[in-house]
Order: sequence, then C-alpha cells, then structure tokens
Amino acid sequence: MIRRLRFLPAAVGIVLATLPLPASQADADPAVVRLQDGVLRGVTGTSTITFQGIPYAAPPVGNLRWTPPRRPVPWSGIRDAGKPTPYCPQPGGDGQPMPNTSEDCLYLHVTVPKAKPKGPRPVMVWSHGGGFSSGSGSQHVPTSLVTEGDVIVVTVDFRIGIFGNFGLAGLPGSGTFGLQDQQAALRWVRDNIGAFGGDAHSVTLFGESGGGIGTCGLLTSPGTRGLVDRAIMQSGSCLLDWPANGLGMGIPAGSFWQPTATIQQNGRAAATRLGCKTLSCLRKLDTSKVFAESALFGSVAYGNPTLPLEPGKALRAGLVPRIPILSGHTKDEARAIAAIAELLSNPVTAANYPTRLQEAFGARAREVEAVYPAKTYGTAALAWSAMDTDRVWSCTQRATTKAFARTGDAYAYEFADPAAPGYVPFPPGFPTGASHGSELNYLFDAAGGPAYQLTPAQQKLAVRMRKAWTDFARTGNPGWAHWPNIQQLAPVAVQPADHHCAFWSTFK
Repeated sequence: MIRRLRFLPAAVGIVLATLPLPASQADADPAVVRLQDGVLRGVTGTSTITFQGIPYAAPPVGNLRWTPPRRPVPWSGIRDAGKPTPYCPQPGGDGQPMPNTSEDCLYLHVTVPKAKPKGPRPVMVWSHGGGFSSGSGSQHVPTSLVTEGDVIVVTVDFRIGIFGNFGLAGLPGSGTFGLQDQQAALRWVRDNIGAFGGDAHSVTLFGESGGGIGTCGLLTSPGTRGLVDRAIMQSGSCLLDWPANGLGMGIPAGSFWQPTATIQQNGRAAATRLGCKTLSCLRKLDTSKVFAESALFGSVAYGNPTLPLEPGKALRAGLVPRIPILSGHTKDEARAIAAIAELLSNPVTAANYPTRLQEAFGARAREVEAVYPAKTYGTAALAWSAMDTDRVWSCTQRATTKAFARTGDAYAYEFADPAAPGYVPFPPGFPTGASHGSELNYLFDAAGGPAYQLTPAQQKLAVRMRKAWTDFARTGNPGWAHWPNIQQLAPVAVQPADHHCAFWSTFK
C-alpha cells in the first residue's frame, strides 16, 4: 500500500491537468493556466503574458544533490508565477558565490504573445551561455522575439559548475546533471506547453556559447531523441576546443567534454579537500563550502548513458537526429577575450605576442604568427583576437555545420556588425567588432550583459535577425541558402571573413 501511495501525488497532477478551468476563471484571466502539476497565474503585460519560476523538477537539495532530476511535487491552489527565481550557484565578480543564488533553481520561464493565437504556436527553448559554470535563463527577456515572431519562448535554469558537473565513482549521472536537467525541461515542454497554446511538435532548442555547446551535445544524447524538432547553435558547438590561453590568458588547453573517469577523479580529489569520504557527507555540506571546489567542474562528462560518445565523435559518425540546424558565430568572437585580458592587466602586447603563441602552439608558433602578423591587424591584441576567433570559434562552428549538413538541412550565418555593442566591458579605444555574445542584444530585449541602445540601422538588423530565428522555428528555414553559403548579418554589406579554416585543419 505504501509503495502505491508514493506515486499518488504525481498521478493526481496528471489527472488535474486534463480538467478544464472553470469557464469564468479562464475567460476572466488568460494569465491563469492549468499544468500537469497545478495551476499558475502569470503576469499580463503590454504585449506578452509571462510565467516565471515554474518548477520543472524537484529541488536538487539535501539527498537529491547530485541526482538526476526528479518530477516536481504537484501543488494545490494557484501558484504565483510573477517573479523570477534565484540563479543557480555561480561565481560573482570576486570569484566568490554570487549572492542570492540557490541550489533550488530548477525552474523555467515562459513568455507568450498576448495576442489571440491563430493556432498552436512554435516553441523556442533557450539554453543560456556561461560555459556550464554561470548564467541564467531569466537574464534573457524575449519580448520582441515573442511578439514579432508570434512564438512562445521558454528560458531554462539548470545546474552548473560543481552542482551540475560533479562526479564520483559509482555515482549515477556523474558529470551530466546539468545536461539531464535540460532534458527534463524539454520533457516538461512536451507535456505542458499545450496549456500555453504551444505546439509540442514544433520545438526549437537554441543557445549561445555554453548554451550552443550544450545544444549540440544534447543532440547526440539518446535521452533527447523526440524532444527537439529544430536546433540553433550560436557561437558554440560539439567541436569547440581551445589551445593554451584560448579561453583566457593562463587557461590551459581543453574542451567542454571530458571522460567520465576524469570527472570522477576530479570529484574524488575535491571530496578529499572537503574532508569527506562518503557521498552522504558531501551532501550535508553547505552550498558555499562545496562551491569552493567549482574550478574543476566546468566540463560535461561523456562515456555514460547520457552521452555515450564524446559529442564531436558522435557528430562525425552521424549519430544525430535528422532535423534542421541553424549554426553560426560572430565575426570577431575573441575580441571579448582580449578585452577582458586587458582589463585584468594581462594584455596581449607586441612584446609578449610571440610568447603567447609559443605557449599555445609550441613548435608551430611561427607558422601561426606568419598567418596573423601583428602589423597586419594594427596591434598584437587584435592579431591575437583574429587568430583565437578563427582557431577556437569560427572554424569549429563551420566544421560542425558541415557535419550536420551530411544528415539534414543545415544553415550557416556570420554575425558581422562591426560596431555591435560588446556583451562584456571593453577598455577605452579597444574596437569591439562583432565580439562574442554581441548578437544577443539583437535577439533579446535584455540579454544579461550591459544594456545598450541600438542605432536605427542596428534596430533594423535586430528585426531581421528575430524574423530569421522565428521563421526557422516555424518552418525549419531561416529564409536563406543552405551551407556552405555564409549568410552575413550586418547593417551594411560586409565580405565574409576567410577565417583561415584550411590552415587550421592542418592542426587536427
């Protein structure tokens, strides 16, 4: 009898989700919806209705820390969905945990057009950036994307850092908890989005940077099959890796994918430093104490049920769904990295440029410098940025797009606005170009970075981009030619950059 009762709340939630709201309540307030787990009340704005802080999984706290996501507990009454929830634990500006964060962070946020629908709307599920270590879905406000494209946008928070990527020998899910969270969110969308007027069979997963990398990885995971109908990868892909200094000065060569055994080895080392010999001991520690060991857990594990193969290998083997793909990058990705290095008083200079290249490429450093001489770019920092853009971002993204093109429709773009506002701070006099993350200000009304007023020409570009993204979500076609033709996205005509991908192919 006890075993049967354990499943009663979930069963009741499923039954309730099939019952209509009283007609008077539904007619009076379209911001009230019934889901499988209970009833929500959102907030009606000028052009949208927003529902924030919707639980898609049980809080991963206490004994549920480092367990695969579990179904949320149904609630009674009408749940207020008018406020964002705390971010998942992540570093603040001083490297310490950001204040007002919580491990209880498995929530998503739904934005719906206020206008009456003509039929079920396409759904776009946003995976935020941050390199699996920072960021939040609620940072991104999709009002214009939703209203101009007549789509529903779902932004998701998922476990990151040590809470999403921790592993130990014998711990199921080691190194993949954050990725599994996103799969749980996609299952939630499949089961609940109809209550918002969404089409559960027209779901586009899209993400930038770490979110683009995660999107690509999810497409190689058996657990994602049937949950995604289209995908967009912005400045992040299965094949992205970097040489020494490639993600920042002093950062060693690496990848966002690591063998499960490596993640588990790192977990054992962290447990020893934390003074714990058992998993139960680790689960009792305060969030802040566990967070202090985050540095080793910015990568996702493969060689397990969630990611059986390293995603790059799975992609090259064609082990991905045959769905339409939109994939691209910004023209000057790494200017953001060089700008941050300068702000941190560790700039690339004419004096240290050869040394930086030597650290990254060893015996081939002179070859690289011959392709990217400082005098050609004006400064050593801009030469480094061009090299790093090509090696880390552009060529890996293009190779990923080509690989997807072998299994289905694949579209490519390059965001090239030379005056795009930077997503990170830039030192005075340092030209931003189209740097990493700068396209986010064109897709979202607020993107989590500095707020900028776009020029009239940039506003027109933003409208064009939002149309391409939402057309793709609706039809699987953004309105331009397939790979290998690069679609430029800029206020004025700009020649696509070469990026020297043939040269970089000799480094593999």
